[in-house]
Amino acid sequence: MSEFKQVFDSAQQFLILQAYIDSQLSEEELMNFTLVEAADETPVVFYQKGVMLIHPQLDLDQFTHEFFPHEKIDLQSKNKQVIVKLSNQELRIPFKTVEETEQFVKDIEYLFAL
Repeated sequence: MSEFKQVFDSAQQFLILQAYIDSQLSEEELMNFTLVEAADETPVVFYQKGVMLIHPQLDLDQFTHEFFPHEKIDLQSKNKQVIVKLSNQELRIPFKTVEETEQFVKDIEYLFAL
């Protein structure tokens, strides 16, 4: 578990991640994005241009991220998880139901089409 997860409770984590996202995306991009957590606890932001994987630290100024354009992302729903295939890795995002999983993929495909 990362220090970020150990030091901050889930509400604090969300607020800090939101602050980082606010500093990285444009006003327009902030109108349409989705923040989820992959099974490996990586915060993942989906927005019109693509996907941002956030690497949180204890200090907001030390956060980093990786960006992948939506053209280079393959989304698949499998049972109760979304598999996000990127050029250098594969992320798994768990959901409670198959329906939620399928809807998430549809929503992200729509977002990428904007």
